[in-house]
Amino acid sequence: MLSDDTLDAARLAILDAYRILDTGAEECFDRVLDLAGALCGTPLATLAFVDATREWRKATLGAMPAEVARGASLAAVAVDAGRELILPDACDGRHAAAARAAGWCFYAAMPLVTQEGYVLGVLAVMDRAPRLLAAGQLDGLRTLAQLAMAQLELRRRRHDETPAAAEPEQRLRQLADAMPYVVWSATPEGLIDYANKAIYDYAGMPDTGDIGAQWIGLLHPEDVEPTLRVWGESVATGAVFSAEYRLLRGADRSYRWHLAKGMPIRSAEGAIVKWYGTTTDIHDMKLAHEEIGRLAFYDTLTGLPNRQLLADRLGHAVALHARNKRYGAVLLIDLDHFKLINDTLGHDRGDLLLELVARKLVASVAARDTVSRLGGDEFVIVLEDIGLNEAQAAGRAAGVARRILEALSGSFNLDGYERHITPSVGVALFGGVVHGIGELLKRADMAMYQAKGAGRNTVRFFDPAVQAAALARASLDAELRQALQDGQFLLHYQSQQDGAGTVIGLEALVRWQHPQRGMVSPAEFIPLAEDTGLILPLGRWVLEEACAQLVRLGAVAGTAGMNLSVNVSALQFRQRGFVDEVLEVLARTGADPRRLKIELTESLLVEDMDGAIEKMARLKEHGVCFALDDFGTGYSSLAYLKRLPLDELKIDQSFVRNLHSDSRDLAIVHTIVALGRSLSMSVIAEGVETTEQRAQLAECGCHHYQGYLFSRPLPAQQLAEFLARRT
Repeated sequence: MLSDDTLDAARLAILDAYRILDTGAEECFDRVLDLAGALCGTPLATLAFVDATREWRKATLGAMPAEVARGASLAAVAVDAGRELILPDACDGRHAAAARAAGWCFYAAMPLVTQEGYVLGVLAVMDRAPRLLAAGQLDGLRTLAQLAMAQLELRRRRHDETPAAAEPEQRLRQLADAMPYVVWSATPEGLIDYANKAIYDYAGMPDTGDIGAQWIGLLHPEDVEPTLRVWGESVATGAVFSAEYRLLRGADRSYRWHLAKGMPIRSAEGAIVKWYGTTTDIHDMKLAHEEIGRLAFYDTLTGLPNRQLLADRLGHAVALHARNKRYGAVLLIDLDHFKLINDTLGHDRGDLLLELVARKLVASVAARDTVSRLGGDEFVIVLEDIGLNEAQAAGRAAGVARRILEALSGSFNLDGYERHITPSVGVALFGGVVHGIGELLKRADMAMYQAKGAGRNTVRFFDPAVQAAALARASLDAELRQALQDGQFLLHYQSQQDGAGTVIGLEALVRWQHPQRGMVSPAEFIPLAEDTGLILPLGRWVLEEACAQLVRLGAVAGTAGMNLSVNVSALQFRQRGFVDEVLEVLARTGADPRRLKIELTESLLVEDMDGAIEKMARLKEHGVCFALDDFGTGYSSLAYLKRLPLDELKIDQSFVRNLHSDSRDLAIVHTIVALGRSLSMSVIAEGVETTEQRAQLAECGCHHYQGYLFSRPLPAQQLAEFLARRT
């Protein structure tokens, strides 16, 4: 057996015989690289030969050095192995160092093999990012490597001045017949004069000697004219030929897609002397790509364009309308209470409803308009060219929206179940000023939520004022999160007094000391905190700080007996661990549970009466008290009031404000006081600002008060001074 060194010496001798190293560029090899790059879609390619010390590049596609040391050569790895080298991610693996040095993350090389079996070099394609090649692309790359080797043989024979001109041509044909792909040649004038046996096997036809005519007869009738036109242009200009067409297969008389590539071979003077090409069956790959494209750009359930294709079409529409000074519209449609369909009838019938809705939406608009599904039960329609100005466009968009409401107003048969569904539609116009597609969809979404807020089953157009409010809300949300991290919150305390002016308790009220805006109103940030869930960490902080204040009050003789009220949000109270959290804070701070009063709202309690009673009872076992805040403004009911373990009712300030002028408010206050007395609950009035209000409340039997008449909410230091004067 020959040693590796002996084999490599023989290989180097064969390579030297081809007299290819350190020669100038030759167009025939450059054409091979053009074909390889086009076939594989890579920006880089090379035809390289490997000698004892280096990889030398005869031809290159893209910028790269003319040679590289053998020790850093991926081509040398392929040559030494004597086989293909495919590295989808060359930067991750044993060849990472060489790949990174070259700047490649993808490398695919096909060996250039002589008749004697020696590997002289490679035809390689590269990319700077990892990637995969399809089977058809790899097959095409192998064919191009074989053609490059055949061209190298022809070149060698020319340099050897072989008199038998037909011999290399015959050798090329023998090589072609061994290939499983169609290989063909043509005259400089474009007449196909040869094809290997693969085409005859594929078509199931004999070689009649007129392959050109036979070939045209195999083409799909729709592909004859465009294929011959492209071929004629290549022959006339000398440009590389590339075309996709369908060829008739003899076995089943079906047409299958093929990719044809052809390149001209030129004489030393530059004249085309021959055309060589390959034709590869890409039918399965093409169908797979079409399916991948369908999955990538269309919703699998409804067949409508998906978010990605919508973005592409909307982007084109926005740019076109801006140029043409025309107007279009985006309609965002959300199905009202769709979740109820899924929950009651199952997801299969919910999917069926989405399919039926999609059909009705498509039928409601013009063929040029796009109906897409964003996901879930949300659809987007892009209306194009509906007006020269906003007013005209708005009118036509409103008309389409009304058609959609009407189209979806009927019942839907869901496998025997008749159901109705209504949509909420948001509309945003575009044209004139260019908006990004993200901004347009956001505007339509905001308008859709306005439609839901207006009662659903209606249409709303985007309102800039709503956008400004949303932006302000988003900014406030970010600042609120930062405030929690930076400790920008503090508690103020408002006193609660009896008829004699004695301070009997305090209510803890959270305040936000913003570093730039100053004191932010709770009416501004508390609703946002509740919507975003930030009320949970904020509420825990309030509870902890209030309990710490209770401890400070308990350390002073004059305030040791005061209660401290803390407001608890619905979200906070509904947390499974709420009771344990309160007890843990009380235990850790050392606050007296009997002095803590938790204020709850009516709406919070009635949503889960039994759960609320259970939590309240557990806390009352430890001495915690409860007050019902804003009584009379919610779901006031004797049925729940008698069941709840409450200690106090708080008369809402809306009833106190007009006591002197509204007899109905006065009657309500009388009723609340009498109700509290009959249920053994104390009653306190909020928002008392005048002596007249206090006097009228006293006449009603209410003798506990809270309001600006007695004290504004005070920070801890001022509270201490206030209490020192009053106790």
